[in-house]
Amino acid sequence: MSVDFIKVFRASLRYPLRKDAYLIFFVIQIILGIAGWLVSGYLGGDIVGPDGTLMMENMLPFMVYLLPLAIAGWVVMVFLLPAYMDNSAHFCKGKRKAILESFEVSRKRFLPTLAVFVILGLILLACFGGFILLVASVPIIFSPTGMMLTAVGTVWTIAGLIIGIIVAFTTFLSPVFCVLEKQKPLDSIKKSWKLVKKNKASTLIFFVIFFAVYLGIAIAGALPEIIFAFFYDTPAALSPAGFSLMVVRTAVNAYLMLFVLASLVSYYFGIKK
Repeated sequence: MSVDFIKVFRASLRYPLRKDAYLIFFVIQIILGIAGWLVSGYLGGDIVGPDGTLMMENMLPFMVYLLPLAIAGWVVMVFLLPAYMDNSAHFCKGKRKAILESFEVSRKRFLPTLAVFVILGLILLACFGGFILLVASVPIIFSPTGMMLTAVGTVWTIAGLIIGIIVAFTTFLSPVFCVLEKQKPLDSIKKSWKLVKKNKASTLIFFVIFFAVYLGIAIAGALPEIIFAFFYDTPAALSPAGFSLMVVRTAVNAYLMLFVLASLVSYYFGIKK
């Protein structure tokens, strides 16, 4: 099945420019960004010693503050995802729908969407569990048990990498099915698997173009930080310059995230036609 990639990416690049959609997402992102900026600013300096090496004894307090913030940010993003997928779906169809109206979809589809990510996360965790086994075997690597764990971990890592890539490749449309077709979590994963398998070549082309565009925007968005680092010293974490760069980075990241969601929806319509 042929896909009009120009139409797919024209819609996904234009959607984040919608003022109401972008503004709400940016505000939420900037709140999370400021929280992370404060945590990193106050605690981040304590995990690096004078010689630039990590002070592992100070990592735990840092993670105690940063990990809950990261989890909270992820949950917020999953809650927003159904609203923005529904909203971008209307946009891709040439219709307009206020973003606030789409939050009703988030209220109804949040838990099923969360379940999709949890299921896929557990599958991928199992796939990449061999790497954890390899790390655990390092202290006893020269013992018989260590060598056995290393062998098992190596095989598991290689097999898991192959399986993990296949799973990620074929199930990436699962949230779209869950939100737009109101499918149950497992049914969403199965439908994504079947649809992508039927359109392997088109999906591969989609990913090549998608990552090229994504990286281009990300690099362009990182230019202020690159230029600043080239001409000036790295700003202190809590300095005005550090805050300004964080705001710019958040603005770019907000655009990129909306681009990602719109791309999934637009491509879904491209291969479902």
